[in-house]
Amino acid sequence: MPGRRVGNLCLFALCGLYLSGFSHPAPAASQVLESLEKVEAKQHDGHGDHHHLHLPLGEQKCEAKYTYNDGLFGPSRWGGLCLTGKMQSPIDITHADKLPVDNLKIGYQPADLDIINDCNQYRILVKFPDNYWLRVGKKPYNLAELHFREPGENAVNGKRPTMSIQFVHFSPEGVFLIIEVPVVAGKENPVIKTLWKHTPAPGKESKVDGIKINPADLLPTDRSFYRFPGSLTSPLCNEVVTWYLMKNPIELSEAQIQEYRKHYHNTARPLQPLNGRPVVENQ
Repeated sequence: MPGRRVGNLCLFALCGLYLSGFSHPAPAASQVLESLEKVEAKQHDGHGDHHHLHLPLGEQKCEAKYTYNDGLFGPSRWGGLCLTGKMQSPIDITHADKLPVDNLKIGYQPADLDIINDCNQYRILVKFPDNYWLRVGKKPYNLAELHFREPGENAVNGKRPTMSIQFVHFSPEGVFLIIEVPVVAGKENPVIKTLWKHTPAPGKESKVDGIKINPADLLPTDRSFYRFPGSLTSPLCNEVVTWYLMKNPIELSEAQIQEYRKHYHNTARPLQPLNGRPVVENQ
């Protein structure tokens, strides 16, 4: 198993180097997205073990290697592609081309609650088992986790949402797809109520028997979106992501938002230059 994890991490790094070349001149939307689809596939061993994003945390020590605040470990010093990449995320969306694009075919299912307080990446996340619950066209994606940002990361016309939920998927080729759902203050969310009730101490993971979470319950009813190529938003900032930013938010109560802020706040990376990348929205 460790060998497989290392192999996948290496693949992600190679993908980042491969995709970072799409910067000058600015490519058309079809060219960038086609290139993302053509990342060379790595063959599976047939055992159906696709879930490589997380190592078991157990009694993880809280010793973060980066911060979101200015300083010695702040965003301006993250290094590597975080500084040199040309397709970095998050971005400010001020214009989008309306194009006929493949919709997200979401088939999320309830899963046993497995929640982590990841103090080294300043986030609470929920893990999901091996699955292919998302398809774009004929391409399958595994939902690995969802986690939270405060404020939300991607902006529209200069405005970031109060919070966001990011659904992190990856394909058999090691290409990421992240759906970001904006959060606004409103009525209490029952799924979030369950998550906050079972949030473990920093550095701990909690698998809760008898409680299931359906990630579909954290998606808006209207799933219109913006789409653009980009990167992960924490080091190493690999440029292996297709982002889908939902246009419509979901609601959390103000009390639920404040409860999250007791754990983590100011966890959004600074906005990055668009560098001529195409941003499209579904018609």
